[in-house]
Formats: sequence, structure tokens, C-alpha cells
Amino acid sequence: MHSCHPLAGVVRWINEHELYLQVGLLGAEEEAPAGPGWVRLDELPARVPDLLDLLTEVSCGGNRTSASAFLAADLGHQLVSFAAGTVYLTARAPLPSADRLWVRVHESGRLYQVALQRPDVAVLPGDPMARRPGVEVVEDEDALDLRFMSAIVAVLEPVVEAVRAHTRYGTRQQWGMIADAAYQALLTLSAEIGRDQREGWERAARMVGHLNAGTPRAITRQRPFPLRLAEKDTDRLFLVRGGCCFYYRYGDAKCATCPLEADDQRERVLRTQYEAPQHA
Repeated sequence: MHSCHPLAGVVRWINEHELYLQVGLLGAEEEAPAGPGWVRLDELPARVPDLLDLLTEVSCGGNRTSASAFLAADLGHQLVSFAAGTVYLTARAPLPSADRLWVRVHESGRLYQVALQRPDVAVLPGDPMARRPGVEVVEDEDALDLRFMSAIVAVLEPVVEAVRAHTRYGTRQQWGMIADAAYQALLTLSAEIGRDQREGWERAARMVGHLNAGTPRAITRQRPFPLRLAEKDTDRLFLVRGGCCFYYRYGDAKCATCPLEADDQRERVLRTQYEAPQHA
């Protein structure tokens, strides 16, 4: 990891916590991440047909629509979760560019890591890193959210269009799956560090609003699902996603976050997951 970069500290923190997110931060001398399976983002659109074939066969029970949804969700998780979470934690926004950004493809077709080479960064006035090369200062929090979401749109739009060209899965559905990641990231992080989850939800909603800046992209149907867990004195918020991944068409159940799931069943699943007895 490039230890002097403005994002080095938050990348280290994310990698040390169990957030289902692993981020690589490359120095200028590193041409690409080490190991197999890495695809640079500006090369990913050309890889979309093969990637959808792999996801359809290995991970999605032959359902190509589900494969398209999985790819959109994975892109959101790897890129938007990291960017939105970094902004939320540090008020510093990574500004990825497709020629310095990689995702790692598992043999199942799922994306499971992200790496960035010395990304530019947007910060607020007064940030001690404001005068470093590759750092730009924006006027306020809203401008920070707009700046990083605009960068996300720029790197992901060619991939979204490539998926639409090879499937019937629409661009607005894809952007809706991508948008889920901002909500999930801020709900997870706010619970992790003890901040107000409702404030985290509201910040995520403002971030997601910028996905539609200039052009309507995402269908934003996400909603919070409050649940008072055993031995807790406040509700915990869980995400009900804006779109469905269609796993239930070939799997044995709907996801707890699925918008098609009934809330009473959603509650049973979440209580089983979060209130299960801890075995020694």
C-alpha cells in the first residue's frame, strides 16, 4: 500500500475490519495488482459477454437476468461501497479513473476485490492534504458527494451499457442495484462505529441522488427496515434493496434484503441471523 496517499489510512482500516470488502492501493511504480483474475475497468466492457456467461453457468443457475443483476450488485459493492464509505468516514472522496482501477474476478464470476492506483481525491476546505498533488478542494459536503458520484458514473457507465447490449436487463435496473451499495455501506459503517444509522441512511440517500444528476439513471426504491434485536435498546436499520437479483428463481429462498420478500419473513430471517446462539 502507498502509505503517504490521502486514502492510505482509511484503506488500511477497511481491510482490517470484517466489512466484506478488500481494497488495494497501488503506488505509481506498480503497473497492476499482483495475482490472477484482475481486470482493469476500461477493459471490462469488452469482457462483459464472457463474464455474464460465466456467472450464468456457475453462480446463477442458468439465469442470465440474475447474472446481470449480480454483476451490477458486485460493481456497486466493490466501487460504491468503498467510495461512499470513505467519504462517510473521512470526508475524502476517491475519484477513480477507469485506466487506474481494477476489479478481481473469482472463478465463480463474482467480483471480490478492488484496487486503485494513486486515485485523485476530493476534500473539503481545511483538509491537511489539500495541497498535495492529485487533490482538489470542493466547497461543501454536497459538492463532495456530487464529485465522487460523478466519477463513479464515468467509470461504470460503459460497463452498464455493455450489459444492456448483451441482455434484456435495463440500465435503470442496473443503476438501482449499484445504488443499493451506498445504503448498505453507510448502514454497516454507522453500526460498526456507533453513529446514528438514520443519519447514515439520509446521507446515503443524498449520495444516491447524485447518480441521477443530469440524467435519470437509478430507480431508487430502497427503504430502511427497523428491527429491535434481542438485548438491544434501540432499533437497528437493515436495507430493503431497490431491486431483486432473482436468486429465488433457482435458489431455495429470497434474500433477507429482497424487495419482494414479505416483512414478517424478513424479520424471521434477520432474527435468525443476528440473534442466533453463539456456540463456543
